[in-house]
Amino acid sequence: MGATDETSRITRIWSSLSYRIGVNVAKYPILTIVLCLALSAVMSIKLACTEKVSAIDGYAMDDSMSRYEFKTFQEFLDSDGPGITMGVLIRAKDQEDGNLLDDFRLKEVVDVADFISTNFKINTSGVEKNFNQFCRGFCQANEPVIQYYNGLQVLTANNTDSISNRIDLSYPTSNFFGVKFSLIPNFFGITMNEDGEHLDSSTLIVLYFRAERYSDWTTKMVKKWELDVRDYFINDFKSDLINVEIMSQTVVETEIVRAGMSLQPFLVIGFAIMSTFCTVTTMLSSVYLYSQKPTWNKVALSIIACITPFMACGTAMGILFFLGVTFSPIMCITPFLVLAISVDDSFLMLHAWNRLESWRTSPIDKSLKEHMMGEVLVETGPAITISALTNILAFTVGALTSPPEIRIFCYGNAAAIFMDMFYQATFYTAVMTLLVDNKTEEVSARTKRIQEKITKVVSKFFRGYVDFISNVFVSTSIVLIWFVFIGFGVLGLTQLHVELRPSKFFLKDSPMLRLNEIRNEKVVTYYTPVTVVVNNPGDLSNETTIERLNELRLKLENMPEAIGNESTKFFVNDFVQFRNDISEEFDEENMDIETFLNWSEYRFWRGFIKIDNSTNPKTVSKFMFTTGFHGKHLKNWLNRGELLKDWRLAIEEFKDDFNATVFSEDGFFLDMLDTIPTITWQTTLATFVFVSLVCFLFISDLFTVAVVSIAILVTSVGVFGYLSLFGVTLDPVIMSIAIMCIGFSVDIPAHVTFHFYAARSKNRSSNNQIASAFDSVDSLKKTTTIPSEEENQNAAFRKSLTFALSSVGFPVIQAGLSTDFCALPLGFMELYMAKMFAAALTLCVTFSLIHGLVVIPALLSVKSHLMTRIRKCL
Repeated sequence: MGATDETSRITRIWSSLSYRIGVNVAKYPILTIVLCLALSAVMSIKLACTEKVSAIDGYAMDDSMSRYEFKTFQEFLDSDGPGITMGVLIRAKDQEDGNLLDDFRLKEVVDVADFISTNFKINTSGVEKNFNQFCRGFCQANEPVIQYYNGLQVLTANNTDSISNRIDLSYPTSNFFGVKFSLIPNFFGITMNEDGEHLDSSTLIVLYFRAERYSDWTTKMVKKWELDVRDYFINDFKSDLINVEIMSQTVVETEIVRAGMSLQPFLVIGFAIMSTFCTVTTMLSSVYLYSQKPTWNKVALSIIACITPFMACGTAMGILFFLGVTFSPIMCITPFLVLAISVDDSFLMLHAWNRLESWRTSPIDKSLKEHMMGEVLVETGPAITISALTNILAFTVGALTSPPEIRIFCYGNAAAIFMDMFYQATFYTAVMTLLVDNKTEEVSARTKRIQEKITKVVSKFFRGYVDFISNVFVSTSIVLIWFVFIGFGVLGLTQLHVELRPSKFFLKDSPMLRLNEIRNEKVVTYYTPVTVVVNNPGDLSNETTIERLNELRLKLENMPEAIGNESTKFFVNDFVQFRNDISEEFDEENMDIETFLNWSEYRFWRGFIKIDNSTNPKTVSKFMFTTGFHGKHLKNWLNRGELLKDWRLAIEEFKDDFNATVFSEDGFFLDMLDTIPTITWQTTLATFVFVSLVCFLFISDLFTVAVVSIAILVTSVGVFGYLSLFGVTLDPVIMSIAIMCIGFSVDIPAHVTFHFYAARSKNRSSNNQIASAFDSVDSLKKTTTIPSEEENQNAAFRKSLTFALSSVGFPVIQAGLSTDFCALPLGFMELYMAKMFAAALTLCVTFSLIHGLVVIPALLSVKSHLMTRIRKCL
């Protein structure tokens, strides 16, 4: 019993603290309101001034392989952060399969490449420079398009044997006056001529603009350059022949932010719905259940109950941003979640006041009001604290085990829920002190008659429901049906699998959906590049080293999905050939890497090589090479994930020789395919354990805590199991929802079981301090006939259950319905994230209501009957 005594003492201490907070806030309500509003205003200004950004890499774990590979790639580029990386997708206008090799269209494609290279500038070392001026290593990425066009022009003007022998526009490798170039990375949607060697048409041409980051560039400058290009081709570019669309990490992040910010107008709708619902239900319960007059103060209290969570969100996020936490679009969901939780707490506080006030026959003076506000927090404080702490703990555990973007979401939710608990105890208590009505006037005779009828109906319903749920056959049947429900939920979980789709992150009208479809259909399936960074190449004059490097290249080129040698950019062979060709003209000391790169046909390799200037002659300290892969199956992210694993496995053999690493632009997403399931179940399990421990601190009864814990677990299983049965797949959004559901599924079962436990404790000992919250029992319970404890063993159960349901039954139904109404606007958004949160929140609250009002009473009833039988047998 030591544990029980300790946890009871914790509850008593918390009740005592709640009473003091209530009394002190009621003494200085105006000062409390002013301080809370000032704090909220300052932090909300910080929130408004914070830049709204997103990070594509934010869904990869901190220790993921893709992060290490990205870091290695950035080190190779000598970049303190990413530089410019942009793709330009060009298609024929008004023709899905229009041929871009048409002379006029291809000229416009070349003009676009030239326009981007010369008209968009960044301040570099104090000088405004365009792409051609600040580009260093990858300036010739679009040369295949330009040279192909030039070759066509020359052949059209003079197609003599001497010219045609020097210009060969074959596919995949062309030759223009001795300069070879591959068409594979730039030309897509191709068809071949009858000879099978030359292109007949191409429906998609991709231009690439990549520039390493300069030391004086900021991330904001890089993003602005890419967005300026995007905005020009959306707003200003005019052409009757081609469509130009921009794809880059910056553009993707901007669209994700736009999707998140699109939720804001729906906050106004949600606020209006919640305010209306709160006002109507609060007015009806006050007038017809507690014989109070309808007043504007009740309307104000209802609306302020919906304002409080927005104050909490503004304060919490402002504090987080002051501490250096960055914005994440998924945080736009937080106000909806906190609104649902906060209104629940406000309902409990208002009903507690109404119960206490309903027994007063004279006006309430200041000292009595202070005492009563303390009693309100004593009655509601533990239940509100359980709800808040379990949600805070759920999101805190989620933050510790989740990738950065989900971590930010968890930080925001945990902080906002904490601030909401703080404002409920301070700001809303102060507002109640000023606005709650004293029973100074009697209601009209008509209203009193209606109230008496409602009281009789409600009392009769409570008696009937408690008798119904206490029936051993009924409660056992409910438990059996519950097991069937669990079975289908588990079945759904077995079918839950990972699936990543761009549509899950963008609005329905986002151009990224079309661009990703084009990329999947026409680019990825024909050319999926992998970059290999050789961090320790060794001595390139050593034949053994050269052979080993070629083994590494061939390892990748001989993989099943590889395009082969024609897609590979591997400088080593050109360098070896160069050394052999000019060995008679140069001394060995003069044939260093700079000599190689200064030759016009080899300048292209400058971006692929890092030079060690400390050696004489200069040598290669690092280099990278690329090769391509193809296949229709690569449209599927899972298959691309398997290919990434194959790349990593292929270079593992050469790890000791060259310390080689692979890099893929999609690596951050592909790593999620394996980590999401593991992270989700580990986070869910850890959260479940810690939430159960918090419940045990306030409900010192192992069976009751076990019932709450089981309700939490089954609710979560039900939400995701049944979502899976309806086709929902696992992704970062669902992972964050899993954390949310653990916290939300606590609220209603915790309220019911806490009051059930409190009633039972009161029945056992009149000296129990927690019973002070319930010294005044409303007329609902007075009219309920409950058998004495001496009559039979089930009398105590019926009495405790009646107390629990009459205390929180209406508030939790009110809170549950209000949460559903809060989620309703999200369901009408053309945004996957919003729809999933709406569906999951509605299911979670619905299942929690069923557990709190039906399943848990049934389980407690079954337990009561079993204990009675056991005692008889003993």
